[in-house]
Amino acid sequence: MLNIGSCSSGGPYVSTRTCPSGTIWWTLLLLGGILLWVAGIVVSRHGLAQPGIGQLLWSLGFAGLGLLVLIKAAVQDSMAADIRSGAYIMSGVFIPMGLAFGVGALLRRRRTPGTGTPRAHLRRLRDTGVLTPAEYDRLRAAIAEPGTADRLAVLQRLTDDNASGLLTEREYADRKSAALA
Repeated sequence: MLNIGSCSSGGPYVSTRTCPSGTIWWTLLLLGGILLWVAGIVVSRHGLAQPGIGQLLWSLGFAGLGLLVLIKAAVQDSMAADIRSGAYIMSGVFIPMGLAFGVGALLRRRRTPGTGTPRAHLRRLRDTGVLTPAEYDRLRAAIAEPGTADRLAVLQRLTDDNASGLLTEREYADRKSAALA
C-alpha cells in the first residue's frame, strides 16, 4: 500500500494510474497478515492478555508485515525515495514490536502458573494468595503423593475462572475446598 496507493487495472472505467505488476500478490499478502491478526485475537485467551497461540499469531502477523515491507523496499527499484524511507521506518517499528510481543509472550508462558515443577507451581499459588499458609503447608507436605500436581492444576484453573467471572465467590470457595480435600 505504500507505493501502490489507489490504482486500477482493467474494467470499463478509465484509470489515471494503472496498478504496477505484482500488485495482486502484495495485496493478498497484506490480507493474509490482517487475517493472522484477526485469528490471533479470535483464538487468544482473555484478549491476548495470556500466553498462547493467539499471541503467537498476533506476533507473527505484526513482525511478518514489517518484514514484508522491508523486503519490498529492498527489492523494488521503482519505489520513490520518500516512500522507501517510509517503508524502512514502518518495518523498523513493526518488526521489533512484533518480536518483542512474541518474546514477551514466550517468557510469560514460562512463568505461567501451572507450568514447571509442582513445587514451583505450589509456590506461585502461595505467592499469588490462592493458598493460605495452612493450605500451602498441607500441600507442600503432600507434594510427592500421586495426584497433588493435578490438584494444583485444578486450583489454578478455578482461580482463573474466578478471576474471569465464570465462578461466583461461593462457587469458587466450594470448589477450592473440594480440590483441597
